[in-house]
Amino acid sequence: YLWHSKASNPFVNLRKEYKGIFWQEEIIPFFQSVTLSKENTDSISCYLELAEKVRTGLGHIDPYFIKLADGMVNWIACWQQLNKSE
Repeated sequence: YLWHSKASNPFVNLRKEYKGIFWQEEIIPFFQSVTLSKENTDSISCYLELAEKVRTGLGHIDPYFIKLADGMVNWIACWQQLNKSE
């Protein structure tokens, strides 16, 4: 059981989330049609390819998607650094 006593302000929420309402017109078709090359046979290379597709396919919508793609690449770099083969 969770007790939630903090009421949220719907106008503040709308101000924070309104971009997503417009973005979904392009984001949903983008992800429905995105394909990855068959040359990428592991999760890391697929994720990096997806990051580049997000950058080129969605970056024109908002700088957020450029940051998202950068974050995806950085996440892989961190993952590889922490999981080095010895």
